[in-house]
Amino acid sequence: MRKNLLASLIEEKVGLLADYPPAEILKDLQLEMGMKVSYMQCLRAREYVRMLAMGRPEDHYKPLAWLCAAITRANPDSRAFIKLDLGVGLSECLSHWVHH
Repeated sequence: MRKNLLASLIEEKVGLLADYPPAEILKDLQLEMGMKVSYMQCLRAREYVRMLAMGRPEDHYKPLAWLCAAITRANPDSRAFIKLDLGVGLSECLSHWVHH
């Protein structure tokens, strides 16, 4: 079953339950609709629903360069920059974000 079709079946519950585990999705689909799907199909469908609702995670970081420029425009004596460490994930990079 395609993830977008499966996503349309679980979209409402994923929206209501912040953490709707794939195992629960699998169990609910089997009990409520008599459908047999794999754990991975449930996982992909849940992530697809989340992506549709919140956007792609990488899109959340795009405004950072603009934000740094806005900070320095508003406060000419300050410096704001993003320090990327390519050896770690993006969330760890953001923890090293420096504002002087």
